[in-house]
Amino acid sequence: MNTEKQEHRPWHKEPMMLLVIGLPLISVCWGMVMLYLAVNTKDSLVNDTYYKDGVNYTEDLKHDEYAQRLQIAADIVFIGDEIHINLRGYLDEQPNTLQLQLIHPTLQDLDETVLMQRLDDGSYVGINDLELPQKRHVWLLSGEQKWRIRETEIIEENKAFTLGKQ
Repeated sequence: MNTEKQEHRPWHKEPMMLLVIGLPLISVCWGMVMLYLAVNTKDSLVNDTYYKDGVNYTEDLKHDEYAQRLQIAADIVFIGDEIHINLRGYLDEQPNTLQLQLIHPTLQDLDETVLMQRLDDGSYVGINDLELPQKRHVWLLSGEQKWRIRETEIIEENKAFTLGKQ
């Protein structure tokens, strides 16, 4: 016969109870945080180049196709607090201004729009407010001529990249 007395600990002092109660409790708390974020923040990923076609959303690509027909390309380089662009393509005349959109992949609040002014030598210059390096969707638009070229790039200081036909 076993005459030894086994000592029983209270349930709240057992290490296994931390798993049994702790993990579901953490899951419920994390679910509440996610529910709060889903209800109180807006989805900022859709922009105005999409249109509703029946029940589907379709992107309007006419500006991109026009840029392809004109074989427009742009060499872009970020130098200090300036952005320099050299534009190529079959343009009747160079636009006076260009709009450079630096779109954050997920957060609309971090998007930047830079107005690029044409210089006497035909290149364009604008002011850079970004901390580099960063990955961005880069869109170059001409409001006057209704074309757009775009790429996704990792933007680094003093490193040129090309948008459009290469």
